[in-house]
Amino acid sequence: MKQPTHAWIAVRAIALLDDEKAEKNLVKLLRPHARKAAIGAWIPDLGAAKRGTGKIQNHIFKIMPYHGDEARRFTADKDKLCRRIGSRRRMSGFLRDDTTLKSNWWGKAYKANPAPGKHLANCAMAMSTAMLDLLLLGESSVDRLLPGVVRYIKYVDQEARTREEQVALHFFMLSHFIADACMPCHCDGRKLAGFDKGLHKEWEAHWSRKVGRNFKKKQIRQARMSGERILDQAREVDAAFELDFGDNSVPTIKKGRDLWLEMIDVCRASFAIASIVAPPGRYPYDRRNRKAPFDVVLSDENLPLRRDLDRVLMHDAVLNVAMAWKSVWKAASPRKKAKTASS
Repeated sequence: MKQPTHAWIAVRAIALLDDEKAEKNLVKLLRPHARKAAIGAWIPDLGAAKRGTGKIQNHIFKIMPYHGDEARRFTADKDKLCRRIGSRRRMSGFLRDDTTLKSNWWGKAYKANPAPGKHLANCAMAMSTAMLDLLLLGESSVDRLLPGVVRYIKYVDQEARTREEQVALHFFMLSHFIADACMPCHCDGRKLAGFDKGLHKEWEAHWSRKVGRNFKKKQIRQARMSGERILDQAREVDAAFELDFGDNSVPTIKKGRDLWLEMIDVCRASFAIASIVAPPGRYPYDRRNRKAPFDVVLSDENLPLRRDLDRVLMHDAVLNVAMAWKSVWKAASPRKKAKTASS
């Protein structure tokens, strides 16, 4: 996704958590720094951030048919995948209602082989793990927002402790990997999904136009507005994507699962969506040079599909970011179970 879309998704995730009102201290930490930290949502894609190499380290989980000896391990039928990603994600309902991918498609094995450092789920998990230490080592204003006591913090020099601005920036950086999982071309191993092949680049440009200029990096940095106002601006974009967050609830990651597993399943769902947009019958997985132009597969003639995917993918990108942030925050601030009175 392009910079304005990444920035909007992250700011909108704060607004969703604000509307939910369950993690008020997390919102209290992020909201005042949203404008300055918003660039963090795109930093992982900046070539200049790679210490002079100029290379962008794409974050992907490019899936293709698998023909190895562990086919069962890499097979997930539709019902099983939809149960794992949960009904709160719009991807689940979209895939359940789809009739273009038949049971024989779902019955096959698919696998990704990202190069080291590019594995989208690994990047998200690594960042979320590092953020726990950032929160535990937070300066006094961060520490006051979290319950409990970090007993060893007295041995950490005050200047070495994590500032609010640093925490906010890293939350936004984490959002980058989460959002990328909702870009189907990041999860499709076909050449047609490459950024220079048309569909990927043009789809992202389409989303950027809908987000609008308010979330471009220069506008965000130069704008003089409160944290509350930038959240309102993010909410205003909902209409462009026809978004509805219902009761604004943000699920927690289920017991026995972690962010890594969540991202793997979201990526598998994104791959299925890519295969709906560019059906393998017409765009085979083994055709290396076939293109699927945006103005063909998501043309005005396919407007209902395009609008559905705008709603589904942008909703889930925002929700997934809020879920990931909430899980990190909860891991850093465990709640004691309330004692129940004996009968």
